[in-house]
Amino acid sequence: MKKTLLWTLLALVLFGTSACTEEIENPTHIITYDLRVSSSDWQYEPTGGYFYCGFEVPELTSEVYNYGTVTCFREMNSGTAQAYQIALPQTLHMVEGNALYTQTIDFIYGVGFVEVAVTNSDYYWPDNLAPEGMLFRLNMIVNE
Repeated sequence: MKKTLLWTLLALVLFGTSACTEEIENPTHIITYDLRVSSSDWQYEPTGGYFYCGFEVPELTSEVYNYGTVTCFREMNSGTAQAYQIALPQTLHMVEGNALYTQTIDFIYGVGFVEVAVTNSDYYWPDNLAPEGMLFRLNMIVNE
């Protein structure tokens, strides 16, 4: 009796789980942008003490904003065999002469736009110079 009950339960579990599974297709679409910022493109925001650069991104629709995924990476050594990407936010510990500070590179986005920003701790900007030019890779993943 116990063996029969055990085999019956085992059969129900095996057939029950396999018969009820349904594969749901969820295709995704990936949109990639390269966002290039030269040193002269950075704008200074005196209230917050940071530099930023904004981009119009028409493909960043309300659907992407509400239901998709948006990521941004800093592209280093682009076009070389030593190329690599760093996910934002990126925090760097910097040394300029006797000054030690932390630099954070981040991004925000909304429907139709992306903004990348560079903030130094203590609002320290060596010689009041804008950050160097940078290349960013923006990825938007959309479920269709």
